[in-house]
Amino acid sequence: MDRNDIFKKIKETTEFDLLIIGGGASGLGVALDATSRGLKIALVEKYDFGKGTSSKSTKLLHGGVRYLAQGDLGLVTEALREREYVINQAPHLASIQKFIIPFYNYWQGYYYLAGLKAYDFLSLNKSLGSSSMINKEETIKDLPNIKQDGLKGGIVYYDGQFDDTRLCIDLVTTINKRGGLCINHCEFDNFIYNKDGIINGGSVHNLISNQKITIKAKAVVNATGVFAEQTMAKESADTDIKIVPARGSHIVVSRDFLKSDNAIMIPKTTDGRVLFLIPWKTIVIIGTTDIESKELTMEPKATEAEIDFMLSNAKVYLEKVPTKADILTTYAGLRPLAAPKADGQKSKEVSRSHIIVRSKGGLYSLLGGKWTTFRKMGEDTLDEITKDKIVIDHDSTSLHIPILNPEISSTIKDYIHPELPYSLIELERICKDELVEMLDDVLARRTRCLFLNKVATIKIAPIILDLMARIKEKDNAWKKNQMAEFLNILSSY
Repeated sequence: MDRNDIFKKIKETTEFDLLIIGGGASGLGVALDATSRGLKIALVEKYDFGKGTSSKSTKLLHGGVRYLAQGDLGLVTEALREREYVINQAPHLASIQKFIIPFYNYWQGYYYLAGLKAYDFLSLNKSLGSSSMINKEETIKDLPNIKQDGLKGGIVYYDGQFDDTRLCIDLVTTINKRGGLCINHCEFDNFIYNKDGIINGGSVHNLISNQKITIKAKAVVNATGVFAEQTMAKESADTDIKIVPARGSHIVVSRDFLKSDNAIMIPKTTDGRVLFLIPWKTIVIIGTTDIESKELTMEPKATEAEIDFMLSNAKVYLEKVPTKADILTTYAGLRPLAAPKADGQKSKEVSRSHIIVRSKGGLYSLLGGKWTTFRKMGEDTLDEITKDKIVIDHDSTSLHIPILNPEISSTIKDYIHPELPYSLIELERICKDELVEMLDDVLARRTRCLFLNKVATIKIAPIILDLMARIKEKDNAWKKNQMAEFLNILSSY
């Protein structure tokens, strides 16, 4: 992918069917579905694809066991169907993960088994495996570091796991090769209107080349996540919808604290929600919290209280217990939960379902939702637009689109660092082919280095910066600015 070529094509196109603002899971779901219908689309992302919430999930493709407990059967059923799509169409990024819920009295065990059997039932023919009860010995074999004192057994169930922001990047490749035009580091400024006062495009600013252009489109979609209200306010502050940002924080520790390829689901923490300990790539992710956030930022930070909460709840279930000194990195994301302005619900009580709102001026805002259902969110948005006869009504075929996998030799073993599973050959291809402009584009999203090991990432950062500067023909002043920006971002991890 060539960024200059993409921007040139956007600039020279007289009119698009769709202009999409936002390059995370929501925006890319809309773009994928639109291209499946043969529509001409442009997508602009102010920062980088998936830089916000979409790179900072718990890496699960799931219906949501706790949503089942809350009675949100529609969301769970929809997500379980969509889980299969990602696993089937992006097998290089998604897989089936075995989870175990340890229990310490038999009543608990049968209660959890009943709930997971309901989860299986809602999966119908999309089930990834049947839930079952295992005894104490089997539980210890599957989870060698589980706390054994009082342990009665475990409940086994199966869900999906994926690499969230790598999916973003491979979606961009897929969409662009299907004729879409997705570009990062391109800021949306303002809407433009036709003679009837209806939105028919927007002005954007290419932050790399410092060019400003106007993009005309039959419809405009706001898919800016936690910033959706601010985008809507560029047209009008008159809206009944409020975005409730809920911070989900995670800590990352060594595989030594799980000693297994199986994940642990803690069904009830001290605040009443679930917590996961999940093997992912070379590490274990512990998370997530769910705390309403007043601060809107691209780089939210896990608080000391949240870190203490995760460590203390994990401690109840482990023999060898991680401490703060064992944390390899931390990360946090803001979930964009959509609720009525006067609702007053706590963030963990607000539905994760998505909604689509059309303003008086014709702006379509895709609000809420979750990673697992990104494709369905896009399909539903296009259904609304075609229902309003804004664009030609073609059936969605996105369910059958395979997500492209970059060609990387599986024989590459020359890792750049013992703690980071990436080679220089792979990193060079990324810098050339994947619309990379910033150091954190490479180290946080094209690769997941910053999510795996912060200290190791700091050590390789100068090497990657030299590689980028050589490929992009940049000078020392550029390198200095890049490193300063990257060190600033590091403070959030």
